[in-house]
Amino acid sequence: MSEKPFILDFDSNEHAVLEPDHDQEPFKFHEKLVYAFVPKEDIDSFLKQVPHKILGSFDSVSFQPDIYEIEINNEKLTLCQAPLGAPAATQLLDWLIAYGVKQVLAFGNAGALIDLPENEMFLPVRAIRGEGTSFYYQEPGQFIDMKSDYLNEIEKIITDMKLDCDEITTWTTDGFFRETPDRVKQFRELGAATVEMECAGMAACAQFRNVDFAQILFTADTLADIENYDERDWGSDSHSAGLKICSQILSRV
Repeated sequence: MSEKPFILDFDSNEHAVLEPDHDQEPFKFHEKLVYAFVPKEDIDSFLKQVPHKILGSFDSVSFQPDIYEIEINNEKLTLCQAPLGAPAATQLLDWLIAYGVKQVLAFGNAGALIDLPENEMFLPVRAIRGEGTSFYYQEPGQFIDMKSDYLNEIEKIITDMKLDCDEITTWTTDGFFRETPDRVKQFRELGAATVEMECAGMAACAQFRNVDFAQILFTADTLADIENYDERDWGSDSHSAGLKICSQILSRV
């Protein structure tokens, strides 16, 4: 028997005992998904500004979001609030894919590992796999590469919208309170500009399911000075702006 950590023992079997669509719900979601890591009140405020209706809901023990149809530029999109952390966010994403989602644009806040202003917009093209979820969807490795034709198209649309959005590497972690000085230095040396808790897991799931995925990150708190951590305003100004920007981008894909 192998003595390596079980998380490194990848099982490539495409079929699981419990499949994402095991509940056989009557839902059919639109192919394009805005997957939003924002508070519910920001979702509610955004919905007051756009035509929308509820398409379904997801039921778990502690998170029960509605899944919405929104209409942007005469295009019908799916909108869903995303839960914190790679396991929960990836579980829900896999379920949404099972019911029709094929193109994902996720967005949310991230901590800055280098000197970056708050509420700046970035497009990760590579994620450091500091979480565990991605190892259930992809062979072991240090990184998830997210470069794709889909990401290139999103980048072009961002440019056409005259928005600034540089490509970056992000560090995905499971340990919010274990972002130690040595870890910050280590991943900064590997090129990481931000740290968050979902990107690598979601990207690995999307690649496993053969759907398009990209994520936009807005800077929130900063770990750039490891001796003087600054939570700033947690990037709160990005929540409503991100919903508007990402829905506009996805409607043009």
